[in-house]
Amino acid sequence: MNQKQKNIVLLFILGLLVVSAIIFGLTGEQSINTIKNKEIFNVQDSSLVDQITIRSKVKNIILKKDAGTWMINDEFKAEQNIVKVLLSILKDVEVVRKVPKTQEEDIYKYIIDEGYLIEISGNGKLINSFYSSGNANKTISYMMTIDSNDPMIVNIPGYESYVAGIFEIPVNDWRDRLILSTSWRTLQKLNIDYVEYPQYNLNIKFNFNFLRIEGVSNLDTVRMMSFIENFNYVNADRYLDKGQIGKYDSLLNTPPTVTLSIEDIDTKNSKSINFYPAIKNDPMMLGFVKEDNQMVLFEANRIQNLFAVKSDFEIALNDGQE
Repeated sequence: MNQKQKNIVLLFILGLLVVSAIIFGLTGEQSINTIKNKEIFNVQDSSLVDQITIRSKVKNIILKKDAGTWMINDEFKAEQNIVKVLLSILKDVEVVRKVPKTQEEDIYKYIIDEGYLIEISGNGKLINSFYSSGNANKTISYMMTIDSNDPMIVNIPGYESYVAGIFEIPVNDWRDRLILSTSWRTLQKLNIDYVEYPQYNLNIKFNFNFLRIEGVSNLDTVRMMSFIENFNYVNADRYLDKGQIGKYDSLLNTPPTVTLSIEDIDTKNSKSINFYPAIKNDPMMLGFVKEDNQMVLFEANRIQNLFAVKSDFEIALNDGQE
């Protein structure tokens, strides 16, 4: 066979490879690109969902709608906006493609061993269920039906997002961050005790028909009312479990620097919170809510607005005035 004939044969083989590649591209992915397969993991009508269970080897999280409010494990109110994000993901998630054949077995084992089993229910009936996990770099999300060993790569159309991350959120980060909410209409007593400097303690108390500050005779009422507004919504930045972060566990064993006590008409807003010394170069301040036996973190600069002393509310007398 001369060189010209060899070239013709090579061109013919190359042509077959190109045609095969085109055919595979048109047919090989067809089964995964159908509307049915793309939406195999989603829930079209999220309004029907009233329970979402996220199971792992570590802990189960049960999100349940109770009288229109989502709760966590029948114990805490959930952060409603995070639940809305989850429902939006469940509605929009789509399959991109199957994982490469060379990685299929390893990814399957990883999902089964380290992933999450998601169960979505409504009115007592299972709507959908699947496994979820992601790669080590948290850039690729996998889902897999519970009756297959066929993991798939998923995303939200139009977004470069790590979909699996929503199922990896710890229990505490699902919780509503509102610690208490009071106002001048419902506040009965507010005490701020400075452990090492009791002379600066602040005591606000409802007396007859209005609030008063003990030890302040010339009260700046406007300033007091403005200060009380800081307690309309006292939110934590993060909840902590004991043993979760060592430096805060150690700090909890030291005396607090400030204790804040609120007594409200609504008993759920009557709380006592211990605040602990700031750690160098740490933007957060540790608090401990006694009634809830709960460690919490507050952004230090923000929480400073809750601290005041009596002199902040004194109206200065003009010179010569008795």
